[in-house]
Amino acid sequence: MLPFEDRERESVLRDLESEDEEVRRLAVERAFGLRPDEVVTRLVERLGDASWRVRKAAVERLGAWPDGDAIADALIQALADGENPGRRNAAVDALVHCGAAAVPRLLEAITSEDVDVRKFVVDVLAGIGDLRAVPVLVAHLGDEDQNVRAAAADALGAIGGGDAVSALVASSTDDRQDDLVRYSALCALGRLQVGVPARDLSGALDSPVLRPAALEVLGGGDDDHEARRALLKALEDPGRASREAAMRALLSLLSRVGSHETDTLASEIREVGRAAPQIVTHAIERLSEADLATRLVLVQFLGLLRAPEAPVPLLLAGGDEALAQVVLAALEMLGELAEEAIADVWEDLEASSRRDACAFFGRASGPRSAECLIRAMDDPDPTVRTTAAASIGTRGLREGLEPLIRRLAAPPDDGDHDGDEERTALVGALVRLTGPGGAADPERAIGLLGIALHGAAEPVRVAIARVLGSLGRPQDRELVSLLLKDPSAEVRRAAVGAIVRLEPEATAEPLHLAIADESADVRIAVASALGERGNAEVFPDLRRLAEDSDARVRAAAVRTVGLHFAGEGDSPLAREARELLDAARGDEAPVALAVVEAARAVGGSVAERVTDLLSHPEPDVVREAVRCVGEHGGAEDLDRVIPLTAHPDWSVRAEAIQVLFERSVKRALPAILRRLDLEQDEFVRSVTLRALERLEG
Repeated sequence: MLPFEDRERESVLRDLESEDEEVRRLAVERAFGLRPDEVVTRLVERLGDASWRVRKAAVERLGAWPDGDAIADALIQALADGENPGRRNAAVDALVHCGAAAVPRLLEAITSEDVDVRKFVVDVLAGIGDLRAVPVLVAHLGDEDQNVRAAAADALGAIGGGDAVSALVASSTDDRQDDLVRYSALCALGRLQVGVPARDLSGALDSPVLRPAALEVLGGGDDDHEARRALLKALEDPGRASREAAMRALLSLLSRVGSHETDTLASEIREVGRAAPQIVTHAIERLSEADLATRLVLVQFLGLLRAPEAPVPLLLAGGDEALAQVVLAALEMLGELAEEAIADVWEDLEASSRRDACAFFGRASGPRSAECLIRAMDDPDPTVRTTAAASIGTRGLREGLEPLIRRLAAPPDDGDHDGDEERTALVGALVRLTGPGGAADPERAIGLLGIALHGAAEPVRVAIARVLGSLGRPQDRELVSLLLKDPSAEVRRAAVGAIVRLEPEATAEPLHLAIADESADVRIAVASALGERGNAEVFPDLRRLAEDSDARVRAAAVRTVGLHFAGEGDSPLAREARELLDAARGDEAPVALAVVEAARAVGGSVAERVTDLLSHPEPDVVREAVRCVGEHGGAEDLDRVIPLTAHPDWSVRAEAIQVLFERSVKRALPAILRRLDLEQDEFVRSVTLRALERLEG
């Protein structure tokens, strides 16, 4: 029988030739079971595999192989494989994956007589981005092959640096250079955001091929008035590419000049737009068909032009989520012009556009946009109503009070999955309108809410309770107390948030009723909310809740005690709070987790209480305790974490190793090394390798 190593080698070799791509991929992952002199050859062979997943695995395995020179030599040889483009392209990826270690071999290979090899070596150097390649790439701007010269220009644009820029400027302005190389050089300068004076680009600007790229880099400084004139003139260019390049360049220029110059240049742009209306027409036509980067430019430019025909097309373009925020900013630039134009077509807009219009109206200030927002509260689409409610709150529209409450009191629509989001927006808007500094009369709001409460559905009663809780007005105690007796536990839970914000002497009785509520969710809400009062009077109630029959209630009470009462200090209350935490450590897992959560937040003597939880039977508790020790523990506490590198639960092992290397506990190195030999979980292995690198360093 063959030894294990030989059996494994034959298995890998056999699987590398399997017809099943998944078997081949797994064989690549196991390639380190081959003899060292076979690994590189076999992996490079798999770079030509028909499956991209196998090729990807081979690239990753090659990048992890320690003999970088052997890898680089084999991969460079693969670049000459013109029969298998997939293998050649995978070799490029693998060389880039090798990084800076491959650069010396690449700089030797760039002198190859094979044009394809030189071209691909240049591409690899661009992907690696090492500055050592710049002088060689500059030299290859004079390569005998046009494609290599163009690739060298692209690579210099990817790497950057002063020498690269100088060489690119020279190539881009050399009228003797062929167009492909000049175009690559101009594009590279554009990526590097380097401007070239207009006087040096006259030849490129006269070339139909080079003109768009030249316009992108036009301008050797903010005071290059010749460049500004050329860009403004190019806005009327019959060629679409040149027009859009001029737009990009002008937007870039606007972002760089001072505020006075910004106003002057913006006025000049608008003057050209008025004189040549086809600029706006063409930009609007392109909004629906251009690529995303171009549409972003067109949206900004249409906002800058302030053309009356632009608002509605811009609004429609905002249906693309990637453009939404840029469209809103452009509509804001258009101001009242946009408000009027969109209000004129309000009835004709689809629901998604009405929603986006409401978002814009929230940033506007005119009367017509306010009217549309009020009308939108009766819109059949819930997303429109939700956005309108938020905008009414943002603008503080007093006239929105009654529509908001009417909508809040409306019966929920059957199958309305957006109902919760809409009610949240309604509550938020009402709070902004009636809270401190709000435009609406709180008394009128509460009166309307009280009327709406009678016969209202449960979600509506919950929302009203949330509004009352946000306002926190003592005079609303009677209404809040009524909600605390509601048959719905969800309503009572929401009312708890209101009652704890009222005066303690006025709410003692209803609060005690809530503490004894039959619903654990209500008692949890009380336990969490009592901390907001932050006074000693609530501590007996919290102690009572810490002895509740439901572990979730006990956890909420313990968490509140730890966060608000158990911090540093030697007062009787602080001591009593810490004693309560000590007792809670032996409780069920949710309660023990609450102790750890409070300890992580408070630190100090509270954090010292979690070390005993490192031996808790529940992995979740142990993992959180490890994190707490990592944040607050001393040397002795960290010593207790070291054995957890062998904990049965993978998440605990990973957390323990992470904490030990973050705290640079070098005495943990032997335990982590042992773990690496035994570890089967890939995630824990990756954490272990990072830890060893840090600790050994």
